[in-house]
Amino acid sequence: MIKNIIFDLDGVIRGIKNTPILEILPEELTEKYRKDYQNDGLCDFVNRYLSMPIFKDWDKGSVSATEVLNEILKQSKEPTDVVKIVFYEALNPEHNFVYLQTLEFIKNLKSKGYKIFILSNMCKEIVDILHNFLDLKLFDNVIFSCEIGLRKPDIQFYKMALKKFNVAAKDCIFIDDNIKNLTPFEELGGKTFLFDNKKINDTIKKLNNALNKLNEIKKL
Repeated sequence: MIKNIIFDLDGVIRGIKNTPILEILPEELTEKYRKDYQNDGLCDFVNRYLSMPIFKDWDKGSVSATEVLNEILKQSKEPTDVVKIVFYEALNPEHNFVYLQTLEFIKNLKSKGYKIFILSNMCKEIVDILHNFLDLKLFDNVIFSCEIGLRKPDIQFYKMALKKFNVAAKDCIFIDDNIKNLTPFEELGGKTFLFDNKKINDTIKKLNNALNKLNEIKKL
């Protein structure tokens, strides 16, 4: 019977507001770059750089935010003054939020006796601000990549998590919004579910149905 549910954090529980860049910049820069950034938001900015290899090192805790910013500045053709401001604003709790539907669903699962865990690729700087918008005491255990030096989809990260959570993969379902992160958990014998935050209500309904079916099968 599935009684252990492991959630990814980003894109499943936590999100970043696509705050317009022109609202982030000080007045003098807003006027200077109004035409350049009139259609851009914070998420648009972040997504332009996420594929850089240094972001994986950041997740693993081996580089600092300053080192990541410096690497972006080396490769970016955007104005330095804009990049610096917007980069650090992405680490501001004001622009982070929790998917309330997911949070309520987790609380409901807890009331039914499920154990709830988090396994997340996350840099230290975001971990440090999580308490501003998410109560981690809701979860039975939490593991962030920056604290371990491993990240998804490295299968060793999942093995280490299962050991720390003291659960067997066959008794768990792992939920992530990136399909590449699901495969290693399936290889370990666990169940998985692909989360779509763009259709969050429908996704949570499907997840609930999947859990019910899995547990019905086990009972049979």
